[in-house]
Amino acid sequence: SLNDNNIGYVSWNWKAGNATLGTGDFTQGSIASTCSRNVEAGFSIVSYTGNATAGATFGHGLSSAPELVIVKNRDASGGWVSGWTVLTFEKNLIFNTTDLVGDETVQWNDTAPSSTLITLGTDNGVNKNGDDFICYAFHSVDGFSRFGKYNGNGSADGDFIYTGFKPKFVIIKSLANSTPWMVLDSERDSSNPVSTYLLTYNNAAEASAPSSNAIDFCSNGFKQRGSHADMNSNGQDYVYLAFADIPFKYANAVGVF
Repeated sequence: SLNDNNIGYVSWNWKAGNATLGTGDFTQGSIASTCSRNVEAGFSIVSYTGNATAGATFGHGLSSAPELVIVKNRDASGGWVSGWTVLTFEKNLIFNTTDLVGDETVQWNDTAPSSTLITLGTDNGVNKNGDDFICYAFHSVDGFSRFGKYNGNGSADGDFIYTGFKPKFVIIKSLANSTPWMVLDSERDSSNPVSTYLLTYNNAAEASAPSSNAIDFCSNGFKQRGSHADMNSNGQDYVYLAFADIPFKYANAVGVF
């Protein structure tokens, strides 16, 4: 899985910060949590223990409300549950399935995160009593990340989706079809069209379908170059998450001229 001889691998990584234990210097909700965060990058990792109470809250440690929240029950098998601002946290998508969007109160209690807290329902995937959970929370940062929704047009001359940066890594999922989460990046496809994809719901090797599942990574967004239901069916809605190729605004290194 990680280091077989002469086998190619890809890794996507987000840098957070040191863990803040107990009450810490971020807002705690009704559930105490431990938070590791990178406020400038709009990303935090939060661990908490569920209490099966509708309306329970925990702190996410960021400077504004998360637009994407991914939660996994560490003590049980089951899905990686995601909530999205573009879905108003009244619906959910499961990262490791092809399921279309679900409409259930039990994940997020039909409540979008605030600038300090994430609200839970009673679903075992996000808040089973006594189980340990891990949460990854993101919000868009200009020039670095964007989380949104678009409507497909079913054309190889597809829509352009503005991000404000050249993408390095994009994931796309249909809301209306039982299609996979399409994972594309410019590390494996260094030139357009980007069409070598991986899937989140199985252990299949990467595949490529440049005539049907392809996008161009542009200087300020990405453009659909296929008409497949996975990414660009006419009239269908899709969610996406995108991260920048060279996010100079938040780079760790400082140039010397």
